[in-house]
Amino acid sequence: MEKSSPVDNTPLTEEELEHFGKKLNIEKEQAELKLEQLKSDLDELSEGAADNQSSQDHHQADIASMESRKTTLLSQIEQEQEKLDQITIALDRIADGNYGICIETGRPIQKERLEFMPYAIRSVVAKR
Repeated sequence: MEKSSPVDNTPLTEEELEHFGKKLNIEKEQAELKLEQLKSDLDELSEGAADNQSSQDHHQADIASMESRKTTLLSQIEQEQEKLDQITIALDRIADGNYGICIETGRPIQKERLEFMPYAIRSVVAKR
């Protein structure tokens, strides 16, 4: 079976692009679900904090614990949103024909790296 030639500027074949496109869409769906869950957890925590505010018996340790959890959730939401943005960029790069090319060096990104992180836009060398 003959391998098809690379598309546009990408060093990847159409089959490889299809493979990474599927991986990216799965990752996108998972990131959207995780983001939704994190936001729901944050809403529940905020509602719980509002309930605790109204009661006279709230302990400083409980408040500190809730604030710590809120900070953690906000950080996780930010990280997941950043990942979702990177996935969208990678899908756009597939559509534009420059997926798998390092934005800094202009050289191909290692396929092993793309397998591990299909939304990578930099090669390992450029990342250092």
